[in-house]
Amino acid sequence: MNTLELIGREAQARGLPCLLVGGHAVIVHGYGRNTFDLDLGIRTTDQPAWMELVKSLGYTIHHEGPAFVQFTPPNAGSLPLDLMLLNNSTFAKLHADSLPGSPGTSGARVVSLRHLLALKCHAIKHGHAGRIVKDADDVIHLVEANGLDVTQPELQELFLKYGPEDLYAKLRRLTAH
Repeated sequence: MNTLELIGREAQARGLPCLLVGGHAVIVHGYGRNTFDLDLGIRTTDQPAWMELVKSLGYTIHHEGPAFVQFTPPNAGSLPLDLMLLNNSTFAKLHADSLPGSPGTSGARVVSLRHLLALKCHAIKHGHAGRIVKDADDVIHLVEANGLDVTQPELQELFLKYGPEDLYAKLRRLTAH
């Protein structure tokens, strides 16, 4: 059983909803890249129950911040886990627009492409420098893989609202065929 299936099954049994975000969501949305951890979006109000669940599976806290909790896996066969903490309103918006996961995700839903792009753009604009290249690469490849026209008003608004202005300008240049 893979890490997502195991965690998803346990979360479902405990009534804890989650959203697949990060690299695995990027793969679901058409850009097949390597990822070496599992990123789940959860409600901040569910954090204590998630901490109990994750620790019961043998994970240990690697780093805890205001927006993320990162865990070290219990063994070499499991993926590291990052929990993205979302307020109830944001989680509800992301969940309402999410997609059902594959059968192996045991109830975990996948954040929509639009919201994944917004999350990636936000990370580029506000995240740490070490993530900018990877997140920008994800955005570029997701745009290309999904044949998105970044000049469409709703996409332009998304990129300018959540990402830095220069990212949108670069996306326009890259996709101008």
